[in-house]
Amino acid sequence: MNILLLLWILTGGGISTAVMMHFWLPDPPPNIFGRFIKILVAGALGGLASGYLVHHSLASAEPMPGIVAAAFGGLILSGFVVAGSARK
Repeated sequence: MNILLLLWILTGGGISTAVMMHFWLPDPPPNIFGRFIKILVAGALGGLASGYLVHHSLASAEPMPGIVAAAFGGLILSGFVVAGSARK
């Protein structure tokens, strides 16, 4: 179970960070290190929470739905963090 939790954390954090860096590649925002850390933490927490919820709601030994949910949850939560920290 510990390896599965780590996989959800890495999936959520890694995918959300990769997507945000792709959007920031042409014009990086100011204080990119602080935003990077916030997005990484939000993606990891979103991945962990959504993977855990989907895995236990389906009560299945199949890990793929939890991995997909971890990626989606990480993207959603990190997207909220980015939208909330955007400067006008």
